[in-house]
Amino acid sequence: MFALPAIARRRLMSVGIGWILVAALEALAYTILALGIVDHWSPKWILISAGITILVTTLVNRSGYLTGIRLAGDLFSALGQSLSRTKLSWFTNEHRAQVATIAGQGIPGLMSIPAHQLQHFLHAPCIPLFLIVGIGLIAGPEVALAAAILLALSLMAQFLSQRALGHADRKRHDAEAKTSEATLELVDHIELLRTAAGPVRAITGVEQRWTNQEKALADTNRAAAFAVFVSTLASVLPIAGIASYLIFTEFGSAMTILALLILVGRAAAPLGELATAGLGINDLRASLDNYKKVTNTPELPEPIVAKSVLEDYRISVQLVKHSPALNNIHVDIPAGGRVLVTGPSGSGKSTLLELLMRFDDPEQGQIKIGDIKLDDIPYEELASHIAYVAQDPIVFTGSLAENIRIGNPQATDEEVETIARKATLGSIIDRSPDGIHQSVGQQGTALSGGERQRVALARALIKNAPILVLDEATSALDEATEQEVINTIHSLSATVLFATHRDTSIWKPTQSIYLNS
Repeated sequence: MFALPAIARRRLMSVGIGWILVAALEALAYTILALGIVDHWSPKWILISAGITILVTTLVNRSGYLTGIRLAGDLFSALGQSLSRTKLSWFTNEHRAQVATIAGQGIPGLMSIPAHQLQHFLHAPCIPLFLIVGIGLIAGPEVALAAAILLALSLMAQFLSQRALGHADRKRHDAEAKTSEATLELVDHIELLRTAAGPVRAITGVEQRWTNQEKALADTNRAAAFAVFVSTLASVLPIAGIASYLIFTEFGSAMTILALLILVGRAAAPLGELATAGLGINDLRASLDNYKKVTNTPELPEPIVAKSVLEDYRISVQLVKHSPALNNIHVDIPAGGRVLVTGPSGSGKSTLLELLMRFDDPEQGQIKIGDIKLDDIPYEELASHIAYVAQDPIVFTGSLAENIRIGNPQATDEEVETIARKATLGSIIDRSPDGIHQSVGQQGTALSGGERQRVALARALIKNAPILVLDEATSALDEATEQEVINTIHSLSATVLFATHRDTSIWKPTQSIYLNS
């Protein structure tokens, strides 16, 4: 639980105390019921204790659900804050998938902790413990000890049967996964398999998978039948055992025996639930571990004392080394220059551009803007001076204007349309009566690849940043459109750093950086 934010832990602690209170009140109500049976108490005390227990249970249960919603908000907020500080080079495909899994499945799953998991792990075990105290009050320590031993044996039997079932079911899941894989392979390559091996041999491999799946399913069914049998015996063991003990020892009156059986029966009720919850704790632990990983990501250090505000946009790369490709890169770029970064694939072009934007810090050497090192510039300020367009641009679900306005949230509709037309988006604007407010579809599906690139270019242009970084930003454009876009870029006073595999002459670079692989 220490993987969770402090405010989330406090919320869970409050609900946890509530579930323990519910267990204590419920045990007290059952104890009062048992005493009422033995000592012929007035029913009003039984009804009052039951009413209080029901009221508190309802309030705690409601609080659990509300806390689950707030918990999700706390976790998403902490995740967002962590990702906003994470160095951008960390976001590999593997880590992106990990974040997507946590956001899409992990956090929604953790919402169930207050209302369900805490009930399983606190309320369920506390009920038997508190009721054993009640049994001791009515029948003495010897009977309470016997009841405790029987409850412990029942819980152990429940747990072992559930674990055996879980083990068999994991084999079934593995067999199903392998069968699905083999079946998809057969369907995808049916022509090759049938022509190369013939109709019969073509399905030999998948038939073996089907046989294994059938065997695994049979094993699961046998394990389930055995688990149900053991669980049934385990559930009646405490009641049958304590009844036999009381009858054998000729303990008390029939009313006392009835009262004790009620208490033992209620104490045994949550044991099956507790055994199942114990098996599922690994899933909960895995979600918490994954959440911890994506909220404890590497961050770039922020300067303790920020240097003066940027005014000089000369860029100096001084003996920069960064694995795997960059080694002792040294170059000075004057403000307002148009710089081509070129070299064969794998030579580190994108890596150099990312270091210039401080996606990461170089392993050796330093990069300066003016006379200020990048790591002496607060990241928020550095980002405000740089506009970036990647080869595979991101377009968000929404309108054309909303996507462009990300570069400058204060831009008016007129400014957005002007920039959009400069980025050759005029034909898109004119094809809909909604103009710049037309939808771009789910994540830009209404746009072609070239149109998405132009939206990203417009987003960068409207930022009006003094440094513009373009990584294959026109790769999806036709020659005429590319020339129009480049003419717009040439009209800027910004320093432009670009990488492209296309004709570089139309860019008219003032400087080139050639990287060797």
